[in-house]
Amino acid sequence: MAAGRPVGTGVPIPGRHGPALIAHGAGNTAARARAAITEVADCIEVDLWVHDDRFEARHERAIYPLPVWFEKWYLRLAPRRPFGLAELLREAGSEVGILLDLKNGGADAARLIRRALDEAGPSVRVAASSQLWHTLRQVNLMCPEIDLFYSIDVQAKFDLFRSVAERDFQPAGVSCRHTLLTQAMVSDLHAGGLKVVAWTVDDLDRAAELAAWGVDGITTHRVAGIRARLGIER
Repeated sequence: MAAGRPVGTGVPIPGRHGPALIAHGAGNTAARARAAITEVADCIEVDLWVHDDRFEARHERAIYPLPVWFEKWYLRLAPRRPFGLAELLREAGSEVGILLDLKNGGADAARLIRRALDEAGPSVRVAASSQLWHTLRQVNLMCPEIDLFYSIDVQAKFDLFRSVAERDFQPAGVSCRHTLLTQAMVSDLHAGGLKVVAWTVDDLDRAAELAAWGVDGITTHRVAGIRARLGIER
């Protein structure tokens, strides 16, 4: 790893062969988290929003003060007590890693992560990703022990990351839309001491191709299927 890069406790899972298998959005409810643990996911991804001085685990956006969460194609009532990071850490314990996908919050998100880590103790394994790079910088200040992944969904952001990576020693790597990645890109990022997580990969052949390129993590809805396709023992 290049000098100055952080060494955290998140992904990939030490001592395993092949990429870490990350259960996409599985940390957003208790039931999905338990299912991911049963499937022997290496990490559980959770979408986190800061609201009312706590994290809410959800992919949807909220319409406060209305009790409604929404995506482009649906609306649903928000639960009275949304699942959050503290609840997820209790469910996961030391069994699996947690990959936080931070949707907002800045310094408030960093403060809440620090609080959760202090309460959970040293046995938890947590990494964080976000498309809000300023939020990751705040997390780096308050939680220097965790790996940070710059989340990238379009080529322009990838190009921007590459332009600043040599001068920015905070990220451990990138969490990148898999369609942007090529074998040469993965090799180049590794040469710079950066880990590569590919998302969201549900096609088994594509997962095998990415694994052959040496990606460090694959975010997927199909943990068991990809584990079988790659021949990774449980």
